[in-house]
Amino acid sequence: MSKMIETKFIWNEAIALKSSELFYKYEFRHSYRRYVGWVFIAMAQFGVVGALKHDAYGMLIVSSFLLFYWYVVRWQLRKRFALNSYKRSPLAGKEIETRFDDTGLLSNEQLVAWADVDKVVEYENDFLFYTKDQANFFPKEAFVSSEDRSSLRTLIQSVGVRYEKEQ
Repeated sequence: MSKMIETKFIWNEAIALKSSELFYKYEFRHSYRRYVGWVFIAMAQFGVVGALKHDAYGMLIVSSFLLFYWYVVRWQLRKRFALNSYKRSPLAGKEIETRFDDTGLLSNEQLVAWADVDKVVEYENDFLFYTKDQANFFPKEAFVSSEDRSSLRTLIQSVGVRYEKEQ
């Protein structure tokens, strides 16, 4: 039996947005959808070249809209959806207490067995736990010490859950 590791944090708007952004970036980077972005960039480049060479300003306008969507609107829409989801959540503003041990993680009286955890992704300041049905976010500040974070890494590897480290 390994040491029980405990976390505690308040699920607030800032943490909800941060977790949504990390989930989105991770899923996007590991998805075929990122190729759609490359198509947007290629179309934008052709639009600029076409506009300059052939006075095709319609193509320039379309490519400008594509770039504006890709670099500005896309995250703003995602942010709005995340905030609406946070406001409807029964956990909004509540304290999230989680205990990790050999059996799994117990969060607010709900047990998730290690067998149900597909992978754990660690960022510089956060952990993402993916299960078949959902994803859970844990900021590193929620851990009492860096020793607890290290113990969690060891526990994750000892129970055979896939572990990834992202930058």
